[in-house]
Amino acid sequence: MTPTPEPRQKTRPDGPRRVRNGLKLRRKEEETEWQWPAGTWAETLLQNVPNGVMKLALEYGRLGQTTMLETGAGLVTANVQCEPARPFQVRIEFPQLSEIAWGRVLQRTASEAIYAAKLLAGEFPSIVEEPFKEAGHPLFPNITEVNSSCSCPSDTLCHHQVVVALLLLERLQETPELVIALRGRTAERFRNDLQEARMLATRGVSQAHTNPDIVSLAGSVRSLESRVDEFWRPSSSIDLFRAEAPKNFAKHALLRRLGASPIEGRFPITGLLASIYDTISEETARIRSAAEGPAESTGDDETDQAPSGTGGEEPYSSS
Repeated sequence: MTPTPEPRQKTRPDGPRRVRNGLKLRRKEEETEWQWPAGTWAETLLQNVPNGVMKLALEYGRLGQTTMLETGAGLVTANVQCEPARPFQVRIEFPQLSEIAWGRVLQRTASEAIYAAKLLAGEFPSIVEEPFKEAGHPLFPNITEVNSSCSCPSDTLCHHQVVVALLLLERLQETPELVIALRGRTAERFRNDLQEARMLATRGVSQAHTNPDIVSLAGSVRSLESRVDEFWRPSSSIDLFRAEAPKNFAKHALLRRLGASPIEGRFPITGLLASIYDTISEETARIRSAAEGPAESTGDDETDQAPSGTGGEEPYSSS
């Protein structure tokens, strides 16, 4: 009788379980330097990493063992696949700046034209770090303020945390403005707030409408009770008001002051309101132009007629 062969036991290959479409490090082995701001973050995230841990982290990074990496306000989360079936979860937490701190940073950034010009133009150079330092809130926190953890059994800094740090540094090198998010504010919101702070700092375009002259209003004013009979009677200056040309107000000043809306949706609410304001302004100008009718030429005097094809007077800029 032929003996029944014993079932073969599957031998697991050495090393971690392979991952399809994992996040891989693109840095070459000979590359040792990081560009700003990744270089500054590297001094914090990779400080005192043992050579063995770094070697294993580089191996995991080039194999693409990271299945997920997400960045948020002061937080980086990732999953790294190792030998077990379930990947280990890595968290790197950065201290977020408070609203008061952001206010100081924005005020300092807006006070210098070079900072605002670079940032509002979409650039993110290393000089952006200076107003943070001057405001007393460094852009890069101390190593003791960064909290890194992993769900693996290791009690010390593991290669899972290091490979996530390496992938984060690559993203920072490609998108420097990501460093703002690590301190608790998106780059888009930071630029919107900076634009408003810059408008207030320069005073040139900070107001959509000029404030009334307090001195001219300081004279004696009759009580409301004494003017009941003439309350609804138009002032003699109403004709002068209609004859005046529209003033050039800052466009969408109210929306600029409010900044980006926190309401998420298919269409940005700020852009939608701006389009509505523009449509109302154009329609108002059209109705006013039609009501007043074409200007009559006196022969000698020049008229303020709009050029052919413009549709009438320049519309009011909405706030």
